[in-house]
Amino acid sequence: MTRVFCLLVAALLAAGAVRAEPLPPDGIELVLAASWQPGFCATQNGRDKPECRSLPADRFDATHFSLHGLWPDDLDDDAIFPCYCDNGVPVSCRERRPRDRAIDLSGDVLDALAVAMPGVQSGLHLHQWTKHGACYEDDRSGPDNGSVPDEYFGEAMALLAALNASPVRALFADNRGADLTRADIEGAFDDAFGAGAGGRVFIRCSGSGDDRIITELRINLAGDVNAPVDLARLILAAPPTTISTRTSSCEGGRVVTVE
Repeated sequence: MTRVFCLLVAALLAAGAVRAEPLPPDGIELVLAASWQPGFCATQNGRDKPECRSLPADRFDATHFSLHGLWPDDLDDDAIFPCYCDNGVPVSCRERRPRDRAIDLSGDVLDALAVAMPGVQSGLHLHQWTKHGACYEDDRSGPDNGSVPDEYFGEAMALLAALNASPVRALFADNRGADLTRADIEGAFDDAFGAGAGGRVFIRCSGSGDDRIITELRINLAGDVNAPVDLARLILAAPPTTISTRTSSCEGGRVVTVE
């Protein structure tokens, strides 16, 4: 190995661009990122996207959580957040790399995904597979090792469906146009999935003060996603957000509604 190459690798490692070791066996958890689409579409980043330029009140994501992504993450070690696993050694998710132009999704899964993930209209599914889905179950040992787009998105949609079938979705739907506090949301998770579940949820907001709106919930999960989905088990097995992130949830905001 030449000195120049050694120096290049060392520089990339220091920048978080290359991982020196493979993923820890069976050591990667997950984050389910569930958007409240009317809130996202009210933000500067969202309002001009194709899925936001027209959001009718009778569309699924006007009253249900929608899928942003399902992200492999070592929640016990915030230095291990692997991405882009189909392009060689996993790298830090802080990197930006081109998304795949197409992925091998069956028609049935793509049709369901277009409802659950309205961002399909702007190619969000391509980005999510390239960056996160390619790492899904890469840490698993035995026959569960690795994944394909149909499995990844199918299991992500199953998790989302369990969330939407819970009192958490009802809390948001019943309070459209009103404010919810962090305590309201964490309490709903505790009631729905067991004591401590609320401490495994990160609440993301946009804006501040009276203009603060809720845009997304990021839910820590641990374990295999099997059918039927046991969302309570997966949430309670995960580390709390006090361990998995250095950032605190927002204290609450408005639940945007679609007229």
